Amino acid sequence: MNRRRLMLGLLALVLGIFLVACQSRAIPQPILTAHFIDVGQGDSILLQAGKVNVLIDAGGREMGERVVAYLRAEGVQSIDLLIATHPHADHIGGLAAVLASFPVRRIIDSGQVHTSQTFLNYLRLVDDKKIPFETPSAQVVELAAGVTLRVIGPRQAYDGLNDGSVVALVTAEQVSLLLTGDMEERAERDLVAAGGIAARILKVGHHGSSTSSTRAFLQMVRPQVAIISVGQGNPYGHPAESVLARLRESGADIYRTDVHGTVVLRTDGAKFSIKTQRRTR
Repeated sequence: MNRRRLMLGLLALVLGIFLVACQSRAIPQPILTAHFIDVGQGDSILLQAGKVNVLIDAGGREMGERVVAYLRAEGVQSIDLLIATHPHADHIGGLAAVLASFPVRRIIDSGQVHTSQTFLNYLRLVDDKKIPFETPSAQVVELAAGVTLRVIGPRQAYDGLNDGSVVALVTAEQVSLLLTGDMEERAERDLVAAGGIAARILKVGHHGSSTSSTRAFLQMVRPQVAIISVGQGNPYGHPAESVLARLRESGADIYRTDVHGTVVLRTDGAKFSIKTQRRTR
């Protein structure tokens, strides 16, 4: 009996090692890699598909060099598409360092105007470098074979800068990512009214604020994974407990940059894997 138990135990161990090895090789050649860079209380996302690099926001001004260093470590030499979701400093402040460090071929900007010096400096750099500049108009950008980025928001002009965020749906064959900037409840309602938007991965709007991630919105999107870009000990109480509860209720696994650090997602178009900078118990 003891020998039988020993053999079963060894078999289970070998099987476990095999499964772990298979899991580590689950995404041998990703067609899309998405890096949710830890920039504290802000947003910055790097998408890599084939040889194409897309940067969405760059955190606050104090995070610009961190973003530049991260891009260089990932082999980025130029940026094919830069998306500035909206003109708040925690999203565009770091773009000054990025624009000074990399050639940028194209920009999609929310088109919203802000009076801050950060925003004016950003516009001046774009103008000085003569970078082609567009506002949202339902653009569809093919990043690589089977990988597209589609601008699906904002659906209209809004009074608030957050609701006017550029919203992008990135599709890598069977795996989709919904990237929402700081979109809040009103803009979410307009997307729900339009309907038909589902994504396995959701970049949670507005750092997990209670003004976003409504139940109706989550019921439409049905995310398997929710990623929150948020700073440790931030003074805003982000992410809100009500939002975390709604995300758990939706069945999504939650990753947070304040807890996990930078979050990296890789997909081959069917499966996806997630690696985090920091492990948690």
